[in-house]
Amino acid sequence: MLRCSIRLFTVVLLLLTSFRTAREVAAASATCKHVQGSLQETLVTSPCASLVGLCTVAQLIGNLRGEAHFTASSFIPSADTPITGTVFATGDNLIVNAQFEGRRGTVATKSAAAFRPGSGDLVDLQTIIGGTGDFAGATGTIHTSGNFIGTSGESTFEGTVCLP
Repeated sequence: MLRCSIRLFTVVLLLLTSFRTAREVAAASATCKHVQGSLQETLVTSPCASLVGLCTVAQLIGNLRGEAHFTASSFIPSADTPITGTVFATGDNLIVNAQFEGRRGTVATKSAAAFRPGSGDLVDLQTIIGGTGDFAGATGTIHTSGNFIGTSGESTFEGTVCLP
């Protein structure tokens, strides 16, 4: 009886460890490509659906092209904000009319940024969570670095777009 239980346990354990999530399978079979370029960003005052009052629109110029619409969802100061002047912002981006290597559609990202309002310095990590059209099921990351002062800014971007 003990020998049968050990065999059953071993079989169940092997089966459980061999299953992968759909996201893991998609990522493993995805084709990932390098993207880079620059963007020109402008503050949008109306309409802006952000609960914290910050929306922007940006033109992406590079091998990934399109118009990025950012809606902030939070501003998070840290214990170091009084010393560094840096706050953190999160939100959602939709890159509409996205074009990349003959593909077209919309790219959706979740954004996590560090921003210094005084100097305008900005770094942003955007996690690609999907899209529409040729970008349905897309994954990857885009890193943005630049400056945003007053109502506009300029940045460069670089990252990886993975398509199923």
